[in-house]
Amino acid sequence: MTDPAEMIAWLESRIASAKTWLEDHGHGSKRPRPETEIATKEYDIARFEEIKGAYLKALRKRGVAA
Repeated sequence: MTDPAEMIAWLESRIASAKTWLEDHGHGSKRPRPETEIATKEYDIARFEEIKGAYLKALRKRGVAA
């Protein structure tokens, strides 16, 4: 199994990357991208946050510290 701290760090990195992309290319930015690309990034963020929450919950159930 991947080290829990490494997995959480990876998920947080993906979330941060997508949020940065939205800041640079989302609604109201100087270089907005098509709505479909923005919606995809928003979807990605929501799914990564959901996965992170489920992963942390599973770790708590197992008594493993992240």
